[in-house]
Amino acid sequence: MTRYEDEADYSAEVQRTFAKFAENAVKDYRAGFRDWPEMNHVEEHILELVARLFPDVFQALDEFCARHARYLNGKIRAFDREVQFYAAYQAFTAPMKAAGLEFCFPAVSAGAKDVNVDGSFDLALAAKLVSGASAVVRNDFRLTGAERIIVVTGPNHGGKTTFARTFGQLHYLASLGYPVPARKASLFLPDRVFTHFEREEDLATLRGKFEDELVRIRGVLEEATGDSVLVMNESLASTTLRDALFTGERVLDRMTSTGLLGVYVTFVDELASLNEACVSMVATVAPDNPAERTYELVRKPADGLAYAAAIAGKYGLTYQQLKERLAS
Repeated sequence: MTRYEDEADYSAEVQRTFAKFAENAVKDYRAGFRDWPEMNHVEEHILELVARLFPDVFQALDEFCARHARYLNGKIRAFDREVQFYAAYQAFTAPMKAAGLEFCFPAVSAGAKDVNVDGSFDLALAAKLVSGASAVVRNDFRLTGAERIIVVTGPNHGGKTTFARTFGQLHYLASLGYPVPARKASLFLPDRVFTHFEREEDLATLRGKFEDELVRIRGVLEEATGDSVLVMNESLASTTLRDALFTGERVLDRMTSTGLLGVYVTFVDELASLNEACVSMVATVAPDNPAERTYELVRKPADGLAYAAAIAGKYGLTYQQLKERLAS
């Protein structure tokens, strides 16, 4: 079916004409078609042009699709899409399981908000480390009774963001009924999982970074319910310590009064002990070298000492370094 069936084919004649210019074996530049179910952008454009050449044929196809749009049962259609995601998830986690990382089906509850997790880890980081044969650090955490929010503090590049991602992943995967990255887990079944991570300024909004953060945080808090999970990572880091403390207190008050579960990663140590709903966890460093991160998070009061010591060591301002410099 083409408009050009009557045209002559000169390909053989062209090849004979230029055959004398061929010397040795040449590289084959022909490209084969990949057997993908979806079209790429080139194939889509070609199909669009073909549709313009044969509008009647494609109009009939559109009408056929419209008449039979409901031929497939809705549950079967949903299962078809969901089982593809499940199979992809199983394939994605297979190398991690082969490397000894543990996954489990968590105990979930739509009522009790106690959270107990042993040996958890971040999927994105684990995928990178396993491929490079590096060790993956795993963490435990608990929320019991009136506890609702884990406030994470500690030095930069110490695993705080990784922990925040892990918390969100665990609850999201559990809500899907999937195995979660942990040795053992008991989790709350949320209605939605919200996140607030730092992002670049958008010039189109005509807002500064701090104002943009406040607008996005307000939007999240207005939609979140007592059955939601909220992960906030390095929020309000774009402003001064005083403003971050003032605003952070009000955000945490709203989170705890709502009753939702969440993680709040911050550089403001005072927020870690705001009220009884807040639990302090700290990213630790090596005892004999504050500049070395262990990537382990432990439940203890925030003190800020590890970060301060690491900065002092970086710039040669520890007590011992100053003493040696003054002596010389």
